[in-house]
Amino acid sequence: MTPENAEPRGPREIVAGVDGSGPAWAALEWAAAAAAGRGAALRIVYALSMPLVREPFGKAIRMAPTPEVAERGGAFLAAAAERVGRAHPRLPVQTQVSAREPAPALLAAAEHAELAVVGSRGLGGLGSTFFGSVSLRVAAHAACPVVVIPPEKKGGARGDRRDVVVGVDGSPASAAALRCALREAARIGADLVAVHVLRAPEPPGPLAPDADAESDRDRRTNAERVEGYVHDFVARERPPGSGGVDVRVAVMEGHAAQALLEQSEGAALLVVGSRGHGGFLGLLLGSVSRAVLHHSAVPVMVVRSGSEPPPS
Repeated sequence: MTPENAEPRGPREIVAGVDGSGPAWAALEWAAAAAAGRGAALRIVYALSMPLVREPFGKAIRMAPTPEVAERGGAFLAAAAERVGRAHPRLPVQTQVSAREPAPALLAAAEHAELAVVGSRGLGGLGSTFFGSVSLRVAAHAACPVVVIPPEKKGGARGDRRDVVVGVDGSPASAAALRCALREAARIGADLVAVHVLRAPEPPGPLAPDADAESDRDRRTNAERVEGYVHDFVARERPPGSGGVDVRVAVMEGHAAQALLEQSEGAALLVVGSRGHGGFLGLLLGSVSRAVLHHSAVPVMVVRSGSEPPPS
């Protein structure tokens, strides 16, 4: 088991946070498969959430875990590593117990990682605060892309399409998301679906002639511009030796989060940037990324501009 203050690792490592809940096990399985597919190592992190206490002059220090708590965390990680080893016997696996709260523990562990993976929420008990608000904090602040794994839904298939869906809006974060989505699609042999959402037009006034025709022309112009942007980007950024990636562009009107959720239903992965803007390709993120993370039934990768790793 690796100490929390170990030297930084290289970028060829995927970090997974676990807490014993169903979404956490799903996150671990996804992270292990991703690490094996990338030829990366896997680091499994478990947070003890030891409380802070104040010394007489007000300085806060974190309580050291008791031997019993430390032993329990170590045993849990050993079981997690064994579970991964059965599915991926050749995968290098490291485990790490942190005394900190889950979000700071994961953010520190993922500082030099290629990818961090968390479940969307936990169930309760020791480490139960790992998910929910924690997954949002990690997705917003991690130095690397973050994949949030949703819980399985009864009677519903997840990831039965071989598509990687990405939201595009022309912002730096959107470009980073498109780059990561393209690499992921090439890696798993999936199609790439780029989704751009236009804000619905205002109803025309009574004196506006041929408003429908003008609206149709605007839609066609926007669709052509987005398609050109995406295809030029893919041609420029396609990973060397990756072969062909089939690319589709969907230009829609309405609410960005709803459109992304609809387009990604059953997909292998949904990729979004962590912050968008108005302008060339309209609003995409901010509250939208939060809504997608809360409601998506498929894994969601959140990418900040500058956080994507170099090509493998």
